[in-house]
Amino acid sequence: MNREQRAEKLAAHHWEKHRDRLRSVVERERFGLICDFDGTLSAFAPLPTQAVILPENAALLDALAERVTVVALVSGRGARDLRQRFERPYAVYYGNHGLEFWRDDRLMLVETAHAWSEPLQHVLDAVRAMNFEGVIVEDKGVTGSIHYRLAHDTAATRAALQELLAPLCEQSGFRLSEGQFIWEVKPPLQVDKGTAVRAIVEEYQLDGAIFIGDDVTDYAAMRMLRQLAADPQRDLRGLSLGVVHPTSPPELFTACDLTADGVHDVTGFLRWVLEHRPLPVSVKDKE
Repeated sequence: MNREQRAEKLAAHHWEKHRDRLRSVVERERFGLICDFDGTLSAFAPLPTQAVILPENAALLDALAERVTVVALVSGRGARDLRQRFERPYAVYYGNHGLEFWRDDRLMLVETAHAWSEPLQHVLDAVRAMNFEGVIVEDKGVTGSIHYRLAHDTAATRAALQELLAPLCEQSGFRLSEGQFIWEVKPPLQVDKGTAVRAIVEEYQLDGAIFIGDDVTDYAAMRMLRQLAADPQRDLRGLSLGVVHPTSPPELFTACDLTADGVHDVTGFLRWVLEHRPLPVSVKDKE
């Protein structure tokens, strides 16, 4: 997809052109906002440890918290890491692509994931031993992220990492998946951002939900929300907002319902939601 085609798709599906569809979701009684973090609420940083939520986005989520049923963050980051970057008493945190979550002031891990911690170290140690230039190995306990955004030749580094990781993952049983300048190593469990979204929708009995994400691992959440909204046994309206970057793959436009033009456009979207989400009666009474 060239630049012109990307711009056309972005414009055609931009959230500002679909405000009626958005209102039909945002005005539902039990509405929830579910967001990815990196590339969505936070701009991309050279190092994963440097990612910070945009102050405007943080302030808008704080304001929205008293107007919505739930604000949830669903990320490839560990849930503890995610919480440290945006620690709020009202927020729900799902990390490691749904493999863990923060509950009762402690980290909870999906039971079936525990057995994969030790085998993961063998895979990550093999990558570390190669000393790839510009490559960062992020160990998240039961999953691993290998970042190569800082490599001098990203295409060559991507290929070299794939050549190393593919047989390692096949031998040890891990799943290897790709994001934007990143390889993800995950256990072969039926757990992802989609299952996290389903858990949030069901736990909070949502009848309206919007998911905001930007990367390949977010597609599972987008597909799940679409699937849940199409279920005739549920009274749910849902939309996914794909955050478009210059490096976004074409598949993003198929996975999402609407688009936003980068992280700063997410700020505009959150501001619009705040303006159109009515205050609950209980909060109005306090005023």
